[in-house]
Amino acid sequence: MDKIEYDKEFEYLNKITSILDKKVVETQKKISDLSAEFEKLKSYYSDQYYFLDDEEIVSGGDEMDKEESLINEETRQLYKFKRQRLSPYFGKIDFLSSGKKNSYYIGIFNLVDGGQIPLVCDWRAPVSSMYYDYEIGKASYIAPKGVIEGEITNKRQFKIKDANLQYCFDSSLTINDDILQNELSKNASDKMKNIITTIQREQNKLIRDDENVLFVQGVAGSGKTSIALHKVAYLLYSLRDKIASSDILILSPNYVFSDYISQVLPSLGEENIQNLTFVELAKEELSGLTNQFDSRENMLDEITDDADRLNEVAYKNCIEFAESLKKYLKTYMNLNFKPKDLTFGDIKIKAEELEELYNKKYIQKTPAVRINWIADYIIDKLNIEQNIDEVAERVKRLLYTMFDKISLIDIYSDFLDKIGLKFEYSCKNLLKFEDIAPILFIKHYMLGLKKRNVKYLAIDEYQDYSILLFEIFNEIFDCPKCILGDINQCIEKIMTTDDENQYAKIIGAKQIFGLEKTYRSTYEITNFCNSIKDVHSDPVHRHGKKVAIKLSENIENEAKIIEKIVKSAKNYDTIAIICKTTQEAQRYYEYLGDLADLCLMNQNMPLTKLMIMPVSMCKGLEFDMVIVPNATKENYKTFLDRNFLYTSCTRALHELVITTNSNVTTFIKGEYYER
Repeated sequence: MDKIEYDKEFEYLNKITSILDKKVVETQKKISDLSAEFEKLKSYYSDQYYFLDDEEIVSGGDEMDKEESLINEETRQLYKFKRQRLSPYFGKIDFLSSGKKNSYYIGIFNLVDGGQIPLVCDWRAPVSSMYYDYEIGKASYIAPKGVIEGEITNKRQFKIKDANLQYCFDSSLTINDDILQNELSKNASDKMKNIITTIQREQNKLIRDDENVLFVQGVAGSGKTSIALHKVAYLLYSLRDKIASSDILILSPNYVFSDYISQVLPSLGEENIQNLTFVELAKEELSGLTNQFDSRENMLDEITDDADRLNEVAYKNCIEFAESLKKYLKTYMNLNFKPKDLTFGDIKIKAEELEELYNKKYIQKTPAVRINWIADYIIDKLNIEQNIDEVAERVKRLLYTMFDKISLIDIYSDFLDKIGLKFEYSCKNLLKFEDIAPILFIKHYMLGLKKRNVKYLAIDEYQDYSILLFEIFNEIFDCPKCILGDINQCIEKIMTTDDENQYAKIIGAKQIFGLEKTYRSTYEITNFCNSIKDVHSDPVHRHGKKVAIKLSENIENEAKIIEKIVKSAKNYDTIAIICKTTQEAQRYYEYLGDLADLCLMNQNMPLTKLMIMPVSMCKGLEFDMVIVPNATKENYKTFLDRNFLYTSCTRALHELVITTNSNVTTFIKGEYYER
């Protein structure tokens, strides 16, 4: 770029920052005026409270709510303007269409100041999609009035920090490799960052995809979670009149993950969405049954040392188990409905009539639906016009007394007996993690589950859920969905592409989108991880240190090696020691006493700079350096063990260290490590 062009860009940035400075001042004045008016109203209604009638009190409350809402909206605008001023845009395209050439600057938010073309276009705007999708040459985008075709004559990329233009250059590529490399080489923080400056073409396609159900199978580090969050931001922009942050839910693996992603949407100018874990959902639905739920982490700890436990957990997660349970429930609920005559004043509903409805007319529906429809049928016969919902509930309770057995626990216990398994609930009233989904399904089938008022659902780490749960999710979340995961990171069962297809079919996805390029780790770390599982992920050519394998004789020696590595890694912001189980993490934590800042993580903690955790807790996270202790053949000997190891190692951005004995060479191959 010549000096004349550079000076033009410098002038344009000054123009934009001046406009934003003006908007900041104007918005601050609006907030000040609105706040003064709010305080006047508050003072007036407080002083006059005892002299006002009910109608005036309600009117006053509405007036203050309106003023407070205006203050909140202007406060959000002020945040956007201040944030936008620091880095107003990161890209620009010159687009020639119908003989007219326009320049579009791409940034985090729109900026309009008169004129038809925004001074800065929001990265989610239709025209901005060309920045991510096309090189110089023919291009098009979908506008409200249809497809706009033309030609990109130039693309320019910027680095603006604290309102200062650090550099800009022209590039024919979607995202210049230098900028991508620069972003990827940065240290990780305790919170996930937005990726709008480096969104890749395949990611942009998924973010803007309009499928009712988006199903993504992606390798570790391919940006699955980022895609989900940026898709949410895109929906909040493109459907802003139809959907709000409170309408969207993400089903998270645990609190650590929820906290980790908590700043992405606010950094994009959106309010945070609802977060819910599967166990929290189960506790709500099964609150009358028990409040003692075993954790997934505890289940994973148990299956690593107990082959019988592993087999049982894997079986309860498979399609065969799901089909057996459904077949059992269908037979049981058909045979064990024993209708009786019902009398409501002068109106009598005969048992034969109920039998006809339940076992013939409504036979194709689940018992939960059948009972609801029979209750509606009875309500119609009673010709009730008031308290219909209350009466319907009473009728349903009467109908459910006509089953021989209605206890979820008893029915599940009987089912397990029939397939040769034992239900170990009664001794401690503790519901094992792998039993939660089947019991939830029984409730869904027999009694029905509460529909959730959600307009968009994102499920991350789909491979951690069973087929039964996907049927439940489909039932209670009647809305568009984004499903993401990686079968190579499934650590309690073996998943194949057949399972993947079955999950997609149940949730209603028309196709499975694959992501094979990984952006997280260096070339050396990625290829090393590929060798663990024979995964064919495509690494970005960002080079770094080879994977270091440190030999140790015992845990005391291993702890000294780890302490030395950590103390020498002063340039990193996050270091994670990832163990196979919770017990192993506890054991190594006790031996690493000289590391004063080391934090033993649990499910309810935010990330810290130096932490030790089990692999079950690190899903979806990333760290500058990862240390995997005790990576011996004995500790990682099975197919699922390799999934554990693969998941741990793929958390590393810049450096991966493995401590082990010499047996490691028998199950890790490749040229990507050094001793």
